[in-house]
Parts: sequence; structure tokens; C-alpha cells
Amino acid sequence: MSHHKVIRSPRLARKEKKRKTQKIIFLALLFVSVCAAAVYGLSRPAFRITQIDVSGSSRVPVESIVEAVKEDIAGTYFGFIPKAHALFYPESAIQQELREEFPTFSKVSLSLKHLAALQVAVREREPQALWCAGTFGCFLIDETGFVFAPAEEGTENLYYRLEREATSSPLGIEVVSANRLAGGISFLKELEGLGFTPERMIFKREQDSEVVLSGNARLLLKEGDYSRALSNLQTLLAQGDVLPGTVTSPKVEYVDLRYGNKIYVKPK
Repeated sequence: MSHHKVIRSPRLARKEKKRKTQKIIFLALLFVSVCAAAVYGLSRPAFRITQIDVSGSSRVPVESIVEAVKEDIAGTYFGFIPKAHALFYPESAIQQELREEFPTFSKVSLSLKHLAALQVAVREREPQALWCAGTFGCFLIDETGFVFAPAEEGTENLYYRLEREATSSPLGIEVVSANRLAGGISFLKELEGLGFTPERMIFKREQDSEVVLSGNARLLLKEGDYSRALSNLQTLLAQGDVLPGTVTSPKVEYVDLRYGNKIYVKPK
């Protein structure tokens, strides 16, 4: 079998090379045009967030929130996509930043009112008690055990005072479990129902706690056994002459309620 070598015409080869070159140039121009159009569209002022509205904040100045959001949407992605673009603003980063910078917010929601206006809606934590941490001062704590704001002057008469020693500021962290907190506050309310005047509750590092009553009398408690402690106190009060002083101001160093149905009273 004979093989025939195909000889291409130089003229046809030049034409084919020219077509390929033209095709490459066309695709390159098309790519540049698309990129230019995209950059133009992304950089148009009509699509940039220029207005920031805030709702739901009573403890944090609106100006502080707006400034924090402006910092988050400043700059660009990859050097040309504005972070302030209505379609590409960093929603998750803004939410996280606001919650971290302002612990008083339990929730942050973002939405576009229109292409140039961003709505920031925040939900603030509700204080349940004062949390006092030694030399670091007192703070507001919510129902989850999260410390979210310094206590303002005058709030000491509005909430129960809870204490625990600390080596650093508790602001912005959960310092006690929700169940432990709810149990302590419920116990203080029950004490008031019995006629006592609880001034503060001290959480120990272990499972013990103390309640300091007016007159500096102390109730020593085992956490998780509050119902038995209340029952024992009711029994103690019913006997009349066992607890020196009055209910509002017992004349004792302490009443130890940590050992089941055994009650130890140390008079002053």
C-alpha cells in the first residue's frame, strides 16, 4: 500500500493562521469588554450603600452603630468590587462585628430598604440581675447567664445582686449557666415571700452558694437543693424561738442548710 503525503498550500496555511489570530483577538476584546462592563456596573454609585438606618437600640448610640457598619463596608474585594455594593456587602461579618463590639445586642438583622439604604435592626438583651465581679465592678446579666453591659448608677435597687470572685472582667461572656441563674433568682424571690430581705447571693466555685440577708446573716446553701432549703427554713420559722431576732433581721452568723434535713444555726 502506498502512502501519499498531504502538502498544504502556503496560502491556505496563512489564511487559517489569520483566522485563528482574529478569533483570539475577538475573544480577548470580548473578555475585556465584559470585565469593563462588570467593573462599571459594580462601581456605579446607584448600587452603593450610602444610607444606614438603625432600629431597636436604646443603650448604644445610633451614631456608634452606624460608624461600625461604615468601617465594615469600607474598601473593596479584589481591589475593584466595593464592599458597600448593595449585592455584595458583608452581611455576616457586620452581624458578628456588631455583636462582639456591642454585647448588649442578642440579635442583629440586616436588610436593604432600597439599593442605597441598609436597615440595621438590633434586639437588646433584657437584664435579669446584677452580676458583681469583685474589683471589676457590677454588670447587667441576661437570662442566659451572659454579661452584656456595665451596671449604671442606681440599678443596684432594681435587680437582685449576684456575686462571684473574678480574675478578669466578665463583660461579653457567659459566667453562669441559665439553669443555675434561674434557680438562684427563684430562690431569692421565695425568700422574700417568707419575709426575709436578701441583699446579695454569692456563687462559689463549687456547687455551694451563700445568701447574705439584711443584718449580715448568711444562708449557706447547696445548689440544686433550694426546695429542701426553703422547706427547712419554713420549719425553722414555725418553731418561733429557734431563730434569734426577726425574719427581716436575724441575729445569727449563719444558718447552714447544706446537709439535707439537718440545720445548723450559729447565733451572733
